[in-house]
Amino acid sequence: MTPTPDAAPEVGAGARRAVRWSLALLAATLIVPMLGVRWGLSLLVVAPAAIAAMVTALVLLRGVRLTALKTMLGIGIGVSALGLLYAFGLLIMHEPIQALADCEQRALTHTAQQRCLDQYEQDYLDLLARWGLSVPAQTAP
Repeated sequence: MTPTPDAAPEVGAGARRAVRWSLALLAATLIVPMLGVRWGLSLLVVAPAAIAAMVTALVLLRGVRLTALKTMLGIGIGVSALGLLYAFGLLIMHEPIQALADCEQRALTHTAQQRCLDQYEQDYLDLLARWGLSVPAQTAP
């Protein structure tokens, strides 16, 4: 029986494998930030791998009418790019964030936690000042 012109082309095994890897790496990209600061830097590896897998899947799915899957992969590329930006932010702000995490582990009272946050704010403002950047002043209500 000859296929009709409206029949969709068959999805190959390589495309299926690329979609599976894409979904697994996207899940890892979404879960890693929940594990805390210590694991956040692993997004420097996981997020680009997820982006590469999703682009590969999209290339292998050319000509196949799976619009929802292709849209999801496109959104996944954007989410992975945001994860990569998050990892770069952690890399740049590693010292103040690590000091905050260590301080919060030792803080037992609300006042001590507030001191940790105040010290973190001063640390990241000092880091920005070293790079010649500043945060706009907030106006009082």
